[in-house]
Amino acid sequence: GFSSLAGAILENRSILSIYLNGNYGGPLGAAALAKGLEGNKSLRELYLQGNSFGDEGAIALMSGLSSHKGKLTVLDLANNSIGARGASHVAEYIKKSKSLLLINLYMNDIGDEGAEKIADALKENRSITNVDLGGNDIHAKGISAIARVMKDNSVISALEIGYNPIGPEGAKALAEVLKFHGNIKDLMLGWCQIGATGAEYIADMLKYNSTISSLDLRANGLRDEGAISLARSLKVVNEALTSLNLGFNEIRDEGAFAIAQALKSNEDVRLASLNLMNNFLTKLGQSAITDASDHVFEMNEKELNIVF
Repeated sequence: GFSSLAGAILENRSILSIYLNGNYGGPLGAAALAKGLEGNKSLRELYLQGNSFGDEGAIALMSGLSSHKGKLTVLDLANNSIGARGASHVAEYIKKSKSLLLINLYMNDIGDEGAEKIADALKENRSITNVDLGGNDIHAKGISAIARVMKDNSVISALEIGYNPIGPEGAKALAEVLKFHGNIKDLMLGWCQIGATGAEYIADMLKYNSTISSLDLRANGLRDEGAISLARSLKVVNEALTSLNLGFNEIRDEGAFAIAQALKSNEDVRLASLNLMNNFLTKLGQSAITDASDHVFEMNEKELNIVF
């Protein structure tokens, strides 16, 4: 099937997007597709999730794309069993690309070594705005390399690194850079095991950061301690943050009270969406947050959408 499509792509001059998600093409399918891509100039978006390409398939595909004469803007390689070796070839393609806007490597297995290769590539690339490295077994070492990219790269605006065990140290490395650098607007850190200590680093960063609009901290074991740290940063005027997701964090009423108090005390709060679903709030905690939401509306006539 992949071979047939590759032959057709060679001759086609108008197709812009190809979706082949979940077709289990394997390394041979990737190699076949690569041959077709070499001669195609029109393609802009390539979606290849769930095709079991592995490192061999990724290497073959990158070889074909490197010879591709068109201007690819989206490359989705999520869930393809790609390891560090395959990631190094993806990185080489990223270095050369001047048109790519989105790279998706979600749910592969690139690890710290692969993350460092991708980081090196992103230092040179100035077109990619959206990076998804979620679920790749990246630890603090790998995320530190990704964080350092943001010191000089103001192009990347969306960064997904959820489902990686970066821990508190990873959160610290990221927070230290994003405090004053980068242009990240959407930061996804769900299921990263940062805990209350990591939340403290993130909270401190938010006091100074002026770009992050949407922050996802789901399922990080923040508990009340982490919620209280974040509440302190919500008291500071932040012109950017409009959406905060704290779902699945074992937050109880004490944490909810702290957040509610912070919202009430900040007359210039910009927050428009607060997700607290699947925590351990009683009706008292929920009422406190709801009252704070009403107070925000009274202060600046802006709706604060709360999800429990």
